[in-house]
Amino acid sequence: MHKLTNMNAKRFFLFFTLLIFLACGSSDDSSDTSGDNGNNNGGNNNGGNTGGNDDTKDETNYYFSDSGNDSNSGSQKNPWKSLSKLNSSELNPGDSIFFNRGDSFFGELVVNGSGTASEPIVFTSYGSGDKPIISGKVGSSGGGDYQQAIYVLNNDNMVFENLEVQNNRQAPRTNVDNSDSFGIHIHNTSEETLNNFVFKNMTFKNVYAIAQVDPSDQQAFNQFEVAGIRIFTDWNKAPINNVLVEDSYFTDLQRFGVHAKHSIGNNSNDNRHTNFVFRGNEFKQIGGTCILPSRVRNCLIENNIFDEPGAKTNSRMIGRGSAVWNWYSINTIIQNNQALKIRGILDSHGIHIDHRNVDTFIQYNYMEDCEGGFVEILGGNETSVYRFNISVNDGWRSNPNWVNSNHTIWLSDNIGGQDGYNSENSYIYNNTVVINRSSDPYRTAIDIQANNTRIFNNIFYSINGSKMGNKQVNVTDNNLSMTNNLFFGQVDTRFKDYDEQAVFQNPNFYDESLDGAKGYQLLAGSPAINAGIPYSGKYAHPPIPVGDSDIFSDVEAIPSVGFFGRSLTVNSTPNIGANNAKNGEITSLYNLDNPLIRDLFNNQEIELKNVDNDYKFRLIDITGKEKKNGTVNSSNSKIKLDDDLENGVYSIIIENNEKSFSQKFIYRKSDS
Repeated sequence: MHKLTNMNAKRFFLFFTLLIFLACGSSDDSSDTSGDNGNNNGGNNNGGNTGGNDDTKDETNYYFSDSGNDSNSGSQKNPWKSLSKLNSSELNPGDSIFFNRGDSFFGELVVNGSGTASEPIVFTSYGSGDKPIISGKVGSSGGGDYQQAIYVLNNDNMVFENLEVQNNRQAPRTNVDNSDSFGIHIHNTSEETLNNFVFKNMTFKNVYAIAQVDPSDQQAFNQFEVAGIRIFTDWNKAPINNVLVEDSYFTDLQRFGVHAKHSIGNNSNDNRHTNFVFRGNEFKQIGGTCILPSRVRNCLIENNIFDEPGAKTNSRMIGRGSAVWNWYSINTIIQNNQALKIRGILDSHGIHIDHRNVDTFIQYNYMEDCEGGFVEILGGNETSVYRFNISVNDGWRSNPNWVNSNHTIWLSDNIGGQDGYNSENSYIYNNTVVINRSSDPYRTAIDIQANNTRIFNNIFYSINGSKMGNKQVNVTDNNLSMTNNLFFGQVDTRFKDYDEQAVFQNPNFYDESLDGAKGYQLLAGSPAINAGIPYSGKYAHPPIPVGDSDIFSDVEAIPSVGFFGRSLTVNSTPNIGANNAKNGEITSLYNLDNPLIRDLFNNQEIELKNVDNDYKFRLIDITGKEKKNGTVNSSNSKIKLDDDLENGVYSIIIENNEKSFSQKFIYRKSDS
């Protein structure tokens, strides 16, 4: 059985390199979500027997257990014990390293060797129980805690799966900066591009440096780069290409979940990292930002949940960060994510666009309770797009050192303290922006210092005493185009007056008492229906450059649906807002023939239609654990979600002898 598991890992890697980055994106096959169920098949092989000797070790398989011994053969029956044993072993293409579930391994794993595109090196688990833990924390008696738990220097073609990585540094170590701590560190100091890294079904938690940083100290904040995964290239060295982070769980991290950075040197030399995909991950209570692509060309961030970035769950967390932001990057697509409860004294919008990016598309995301606000586009960007997003009760921050620090819309022309770096050709359209919390009303600011900004077909809705734009409306854009937006409630006249053809009516939402996106669909007869400006001329959709990379093979260049999956025809008149339903259709059913579970907010059940026979179902969480199972049929097509189900990313797997499908969805229940 181990040979099957090992081969599956290699086949997955080959699938990734040939399909993820050459054709079609990842599979939602049930094997992607259930492999971490505490019953990894790798535990059933005795070292790769070839001649009946139970202790004969296959040359490519290495087993580790905390009950092992480094003088052993390294087979499953007689495993090795320490990371240092592996560090002294040269790894070759096709090698697989197995860590026993339930065990912990302390020290620094230094990967000594590279795989190939067809024969990656695989780091995974065997046995049953919780994921094995690899931690760089060894204490003073071990010479001080390591800079990282796993270090990959100038090697590539690797798969990391079904492991937990920690690095809670508290004891200083010689030649390690007290401000550094990483879970896995992929580091290129060479002239050769490193290729192909997969992180799947991983857990990253409890990663802390010894030092702490004041988030209001901008210089110190920028230099503090603690991360669960760090992908880094030295000054003017070669980039890193083809990275997939999928179905992984990040929590209790001091600043970053994933930080990809290239010290590019000469900015005119396009030597960026390339082809990064982040899909189906959950980030919960991260001290800073969940994902930061810095100097990356072609990045796809989709179907993730970002729950409380900028957290201060403990005093060591940095406590500031938008869920995602990019810097000096090209072709960044951020779609179908949730950004919830973002905190911090600066930035800390749901998803923001930092300096000097080209072609950034933020679409089909749900953002709620983000302290900084909704739209943030900083200086020097070209073609920044917010479209078909839903923003609810964002931008309530009160910062005494910056009165208008909370924004509904903020476009800045500032870089490094210097003004005059206008962002060009920004698009803000077909979003639904709502402020309606029943207590603690607040006021937001609207600041636009940019050129050729287009704001159209949005719903701006502010009730219950809150006032959108009332703090400040400051627009410096001689080429602002603003039309066909719907305003209702307390939206500042100074902003509304820029609109050439505004609608001033209640949009008639489906049910605002529902938590999440579902309630912001439109009832039949809504004045927002067919009231948008068509997508032509200067209001035409800016196309996503999908041809620049095959990681975008499943991404539409031009959007064909709104947030709720309702058809969007370029030549017809669109609705105002994120929902393009024309007759009050409410998205709530999931079709076995054409499943769509984009988001599931505070629903106590999943209802399926076109259930023509008996199907078995399994509900799997992001760690691979089965949370519920049962049967659905034509007379009972509902799957009840238990009250104790936690917020997060799940997969529902439905199958019988003739048909099967699996679908990821994001579940969020009410806080009440």
